[in-house]
Amino acid sequence: MRDTKNNFLLLPSLYLICSRISLAISGVLFWCLAARIYSIEDIGLGAALISVSSLIIFISSLGIAPTFVRFLPQKENKGKLLGTFFGLSLFLLVVLCVIFLMNSSFFLPKVDFLKTSFYPFVFFVFVLSMQIFHTLDSVYTAFNVTWLVLFKNVIQNFLKIGLLLSLFSLGSFGIFSSNCSAAIVAILISVIYFIKKHPSINFKLGIDISVLKKLLPFSLTNFLNSASLYLPGMVFPIIIISAFSQREAGLFYIPWMIFLTYCSFITSVNNIFLMKASYGENIKKLLKKTIAFSFALGLVGFLIFTIWGNKILLIFKEDFSQNSLMTLKLLFYSIFFFIINQIYITILNINEKILKLGIITSLIIISIIIFTIILLPTMKTEGMALAWLVANLIGSIYVFVDFLITGRKMLK
Repeated sequence: MRDTKNNFLLLPSLYLICSRISLAISGVLFWCLAARIYSIEDIGLGAALISVSSLIIFISSLGIAPTFVRFLPQKENKGKLLGTFFGLSLFLLVVLCVIFLMNSSFFLPKVDFLKTSFYPFVFFVFVLSMQIFHTLDSVYTAFNVTWLVLFKNVIQNFLKIGLLLSLFSLGSFGIFSSNCSAAIVAILISVIYFIKKHPSINFKLGIDISVLKKLLPFSLTNFLNSASLYLPGMVFPIIIISAFSQREAGLFYIPWMIFLTYCSFITSVNNIFLMKASYGENIKKLLKKTIAFSFALGLVGFLIFTIWGNKILLIFKEDFSQNSLMTLKLLFYSIFFFIINQIYITILNINEKILKLGIITSLIIISIIIFTIILLPTMKTEGMALAWLVANLIGSIYVFVDFLITGRKMLK
């Protein structure tokens, strides 16, 4: 009988990958519709609001997603681990939201409605809901109920399209709030079911110092890895608006979201790799399948978006096809370097090699910052895409050298 224990075609893997496919399809529909009924300026401001909220969520989360996937399968007191990191994240989220809202004129001077009495409260509720929404992905993955990730994300992914139409009168805030409102509905439905299936989890919101001492270093190093992947999409639109215009921000955001959505397929494969290894399955067999599947996905994406990128961007609006094609191509030129880095980072997570993980992620982040400073003034959005490409190339060079020296020991 064929051994299917480590087969990536098992349902848990398929559910997670299908979740990302639903994100890709709904993302195309969402931004295509937004590009046709909203102005490019509204898209730019909407992208900036999404970027700010994502940045707040990212910083307050502190890399807890891989921490949950890696350690929840091994922990007897799962409620204490969940409650500690949720409690810490909530505290940081409140602090960051207060700082942003009190200084919204500085961070986003062109978004006047955040100065009113009603919108700041709504903004906070929406940001909190999005943090919970994204964190639940790692919780459900750690409990090996990835079908619930698919279920939750499908609800949010397609409900937000309908809400985009109904909230058109709100302009850029309509783009932002349609995402968040749909997430609230998806959270309520999925959490009710999860609690019914796992009533034994004694979840108590609070901060346990002993848990933090043990797992916070692991979480913080993964925070750096997440920074190298998600910070460009969060920070770049804000920088572009400040340095150039809302239009330039919109022209960058669409190709970046296409690229990031496609990369989520690859990170899904690595999440399955991490989860299965945490349950004690054979690392070498999992690694072979991860490499094969990841590079197959990379090749498909590279060919599609470098050959037909202009036609794909034309789906959104002609302006994107004319002005964002090179940005899209540069991003997909980096995809194989990105795959190499993410696979090696997953191996480091499995073996809990915190120092090495910190080195490679810091190297990528520092490279992104340096090359963005160098290239942005003359190349604008294309400079940011090129900075991302060069940073991932540098990361892959480090991975190659480090693997030749010590990497094979981690596969034993």
